[in-house]
Amino acid sequence: MAGATPQVGPRRGGGWLLAGGYARHPGDAVRLVAGSVVLLLTALAIHKNYLGSRETAVFRLVNDLALPGWTWPGVWLVMQLGVIGAVPLVAVVALATRHLRLALDAVLAAGSIYLIAKVIKQFVQRGRPDSLLDQVNILGEPAGGLGYVSGHSAVAVALATVASPYLGRRARRVAWALAAAVCLTRIYVGAHLPLDVLGGAALGWAAGALVHLVIGAPESRPPVGRVREALRAHGIEVRELVPVRPQARRSTCFVSGDSPGPGVFVKVVAREWRDTDLLYRTWRRLRRAGRPARQGPPVHEAEHEALMGLLARAAGARVPAVLLVTSFGNGAGLLVQERIDGCTLAELGSDQINDDLLADLRRQAAALHRGGLAHQDLSGDNVMIDRHGMTWLVDFDQAVAGADRRRTAADDQALDATLADLAGPAAAKARRARLAPTPGRRQRASHDRRTDHEIHAAAKRPPRAL
Repeated sequence: MAGATPQVGPRRGGGWLLAGGYARHPGDAVRLVAGSVVLLLTALAIHKNYLGSRETAVFRLVNDLALPGWTWPGVWLVMQLGVIGAVPLVAVVALATRHLRLALDAVLAAGSIYLIAKVIKQFVQRGRPDSLLDQVNILGEPAGGLGYVSGHSAVAVALATVASPYLGRRARRVAWALAAAVCLTRIYVGAHLPLDVLGGAALGWAAGALVHLVIGAPESRPPVGRVREALRAHGIEVRELVPVRPQARRSTCFVSGDSPGPGVFVKVVAREWRDTDLLYRTWRRLRRAGRPARQGPPVHEAEHEALMGLLARAAGARVPAVLLVTSFGNGAGLLVQERIDGCTLAELGSDQINDDLLADLRRQAAALHRGGLAHQDLSGDNVMIDRHGMTWLVDFDQAVAGADRRRTAADDQALDATLADLAGPAAAKARRARLAPTPGRRQRASHDRRTDHEIHAAAKRPPRAL
């Protein structure tokens, strides 16, 4: 949402803090269900008295590996990442790096999962590999008790799951590589069978997802200072940036709040975004629900939105000017536009929505469609009303060029639904009938188009220092 009336957070350390740094994500529900299903399927697939040929073959493949003797200390060290003692170690490291929530997540997920694994072992009653197979290569101290599920695998995967939202891309890959190594080493030393490890990993995955689903996970938000430095590096000076509330999951938006001129609207498309998770993208695609998640780099998304905005302005729609589009930080996309000083259509009261405003809004949508563009998200949050009562279309991240009649009709339907929600269905229908084209209205529309042309001409002038 571009240029919304901001709500300012508390000032601390010279910057503005964004509220809601932790949020629940629907992808965690998908992961919880997926992990639970895998756990159930593995439990149903095993028998405590015999093994299937495929599971035996996989076990032999890993257990019969002839690694050099000097690798044993490394194998033993990796396995310790799955013991219950690794949980307080991870918590201490998290506290040392000032990640209190990560310490709490680790204790809740991995600590409790070790006990749950013990309960499942007693329920399934499956033995260790040497009780079901001959000639098992056992390295180190033989494991006792029951085999399914692997507690080491459950703890390691649970720790990787809860830590992932707190880590960068490289660190996250390392965490998951170590969790996978724990699973493989448990087979390699002859302590567990493949389905034991798979069931344990599914249990840890589900437990970590459940913790995030209940208490939330951190959202990736860029520091205001770094955004201001990036703007300064491209010749845009602002003394202060104010976060726009509420924030979308994928992007963080700011407006300059101290300039005497129009100011700027800044959108940063984060690189670390949980919607890019493969499982969650697959689920959304199967359900065809919500706004589509683009899969390109964040800077390409910023470039796409900038291009759609420029094309919309060229088509005659009233759209904020694009001042800058570039990469930012570790690969995020940075889009800067002229700020619209006003409020969103959704923030207007029903008594403030008059026929002139609605007619102007429909003219903007019509101009967009004549240019072959479809906005695809014409909600009340994406229509700005400036101080002069003129409507502006914003937030073109879902827009498409070369739109067919089906897409433009969907825009009209979305706009009708928005207006019906704001003014009521009967009032919206009556207003639409009153706004049907007549000779007088066509003359007024011609005058409004001349006004729009003057606005566009002013907007195309070189931006002054902010």
